[in-house]
Amino acid sequence: MSDGEVTVHVEQEQGAKQSCPICGRVSPGYDSRRRRWRHLDTCQYKTILVADVPRVKCEEHGVVTVSVPWAEPGSGFTAMFEALVIDWLKEASISAVSRLMGLSWNAIDGIMQRAVERGLTRREETSPTHIGVDETSFRKRHDYVTVVSDQKAGTVLYVGEDRTKASLKAWYESLTEEQREAIESVSMDMWPAFINATLESIPGAEEKIAFDKFHVAKYLGGLFPKSGG
Repeated sequence: MSDGEVTVHVEQEQGAKQSCPICGRVSPGYDSRRRRWRHLDTCQYKTILVADVPRVKCEEHGVVTVSVPWAEPGSGFTAMFEALVIDWLKEASISAVSRLMGLSWNAIDGIMQRAVERGLTRREETSPTHIGVDETSFRKRHDYVTVVSDQKAGTVLYVGEDRTKASLKAWYESLTEEQREAIESVSMDMWPAFINATLESIPGAEEKIAFDKFHVAKYLGGLFPKSGG
């Protein structure tokens, strides 16, 4: 233990067999690399796990690093520490969590990205039939993102940068041909970029696009302004 920090050394059992993290095949040892992970604090002391992580030589995948049960590959934090950060991010801003946990913005971004990847992996592959396309602004309305949602399930399927035709097409292109054909309706406002992306990507889109009532009323109001008197 050094000033303000607790170091915990983790060692594997003698004779423990190691497996390839990709295929699971038991493989001979190759060497080991010392790694460090930040863990939950101990009595308000920053706690670091240290371990010599083995590498094995797999017949199929070559030399690879085995997985450890307390952290994801490539992360410098334990799973329990990352879970704590995610919980705090639900309650406070990134800058507040950064100060509280002593983390850089890049470290927090990495934790959030891994959380998103885990969520996407757990989510079952779906074939939405009724979707909604919208844009929302942030940073005092200077930037936009494209949001695609499953209207039946009430879940967000995609968030893309900006509100361009290319942004929405990127999501359409991630679908299989069967998934695109399964879409029965696309609710959106009258933004030309979204209309064109849908017409070019969804079979029979001319009969599937549904404009929301607010924008239709606004458009008709502009065509037929109320007369005075």
